Amino acid sequence: MSSSQLRAWRVTDPDAWNAFVEGAPYHAFPQLWEWGEVRAMGGWRPVRLAIGPSRDHPVAGAQLLLRRMPIVGWHLAYVPRGPIGDLNDPEVRVALVAALRALGKAERIATVRADPEAQSETPYGRALLAAPWRAAPKIQPPTTRVVDLTPGEQALKAALKRKHRQYVNKAERSGVTIERFDGSTPPEVVGPALADFNRIYQFTANRAGFVARQAFYYERVWSIFAPSGRVRLSFAVRDRERVAVLFHFTCGERAVESYGGMTDAGADARANYLLKWAAIADFAREGFRVYDMWGLATGGIRQFKEGFGGEEIEYVGARDLPLRAPMDAALRMAIPAYGLAQRVRLKLLGRDIHETRETV
Repeated sequence: MSSSQLRAWRVTDPDAWNAFVEGAPYHAFPQLWEWGEVRAMGGWRPVRLAIGPSRDHPVAGAQLLLRRMPIVGWHLAYVPRGPIGDLNDPEVRVALVAALRALGKAERIATVRADPEAQSETPYGRALLAAPWRAAPKIQPPTTRVVDLTPGEQALKAALKRKHRQYVNKAERSGVTIERFDGSTPPEVVGPALADFNRIYQFTANRAGFVARQAFYYERVWSIFAPSGRVRLSFAVRDRERVAVLFHFTCGERAVESYGGMTDAGADARANYLLKWAAIADFAREGFRVYDMWGLATGGIRQFKEGFGGEEIEYVGARDLPLRAPMDAALRMAIPAYGLAQRVRLKLLGRDIHETRETV
């Protein structure tokens, strides 16, 4: 398909956009309509751009999050885990870049910052490593571990490392059980569960040295994603106390583990081993094909994730597409200053900033 045969348009129908996202190559949950609505809470303005031969046949696209930068006056456009689509095709890539440039003129965008799930050995990944793209500061985790769920529950459990199987069994013997919530759970039931999620997650953030958002943020995330059924919450429970938690998003055939934590009691009971295994097994039984652990830290957390099998994946990382050279240069100077101002604000609020941060 020639790039001249492809036209661009803005998508304003949530269902149409999500149908495209979930069926597109390189798709990821931050490209879902709901994620744009979540980030709108933080001052970003979502724009959904598609290209294709016709409006009923999009072949590539991007949900861009626009933020007007102070002083500079132009916008940075961030594409979380995108663009997506048939981007191994060079003609599609040419058409998409042209569409992004046209959008840049209309919206006064100085720079488009992309961060797709593209590996360097793919045609898409190789293209991102060349002009007109350039390297950008890391935003989302550049590496992750994914588990192929298609072999089924029995084979997946056999693939666990021996120690992990032992700890899963130990947690079960000690009376740890699993409690699950999804988008159909009534608000009066899920409300206390989200409060416990926040309690455990804040405890974990303080212990591990990263900044978690305030409780209302996760409550809003749930309320936005729940109607579409693309969100799950799972707890490990011991002696009637919730001691470990995982928060998942789903997108197409993928389940993504985005937030998680545990208490000291959960660590003592090895509850996190049983909780993660139960999540993997549940999604496999439901017919999902991929379980994404969403990022790999160093040390013990990395080893913990490795024990559940799967494959380590490395993406090309964040890449910038400069659209207006003078404004792009000004923006590159303004962003660090803006980040410093945000860190000072958090310091004044008593919330320390550490090197490790939540990224979604």
